Amino acid sequence: MARTIKLEFKKRRLRGFSGNQLKMIACFLMLCDSIGFMLIENGVLYGLNPEYWRLALATEAGQAWYDFARVLRFFGRMSFPIFAYMIAEGFIRTSNVRKYILRMLIYALISEVPFDLATRHVLFDISYQNVLFTYSVALITLFLIKCARQWPLILRLLIMAAGAALAWFIRSDYGALGVIFICLMYMLRKDKAAQLVTGVVLSAAESLSYYCVSALSFILIRFYNEKRGSVPMKYFFYIFYPAHMLLFYLMVYFANR
Repeated sequence: MARTIKLEFKKRRLRGFSGNQLKMIACFLMLCDSIGFMLIENGVLYGLNPEYWRLALATEAGQAWYDFARVLRFFGRMSFPIFAYMIAEGFIRTSNVRKYILRMLIYALISEVPFDLATRHVLFDISYQNVLFTYSVALITLFLIKCARQWPLILRLLIMAAGAALAWFIRSDYGALGVIFICLMYMLRKDKAAQLVTGVVLSAAESLSYYCVSALSFILIRFYNEKRGSVPMKYFFYIFYPAHMLLFYLMVYFANR
């Protein structure tokens, strides 16, 4: 009598991206943006000198470099929503909020000189601050919102508005919109549909000059599996930000000596 063999197939669930994997993707996208801005626009095309900038763009080679930089920066715009989303996630999951805020502030201060060198070619420029200051303000704002969780919604929104105003006042990268984005990702964490729609709209608004490309970052964020990742990489992401900017500044500096 012939035996009947029953074959069973198990469905494999899509694992998605861990937090570390998402941040690694964001680091790569940020690197694209930095190459386009710091190495090409501020380096090859002398973007900090208006006269040289016009002369460079008037040439065929200069225009080709500029177009290449725009492509790199087009992809680079998708990095911010990923990092900002993970800041909100980090706030939710951290075991010590105060240490998280302090750590972010310390690295914001450490990163300011490399940021000013890479973007302005000066040691210190108070007119514009790096994005870690925006993250720091957002974390402080989230802390206050959490402390006021029993208060009416309108008062928590006023706290968010105050945080956004502070980021605008200190002129940090992504400024008020960045703080609002992070706060709303936290406040809407229990309503994934509303969080997704809000994130897409704010990301699109942030990147209007780049055809709203930042909104595409939510294709990646949508597959976040809410796990940190098996390899501890917390300090790598903090160090990568100032280190790559300092490296790019030195490359431009020695190339133009």
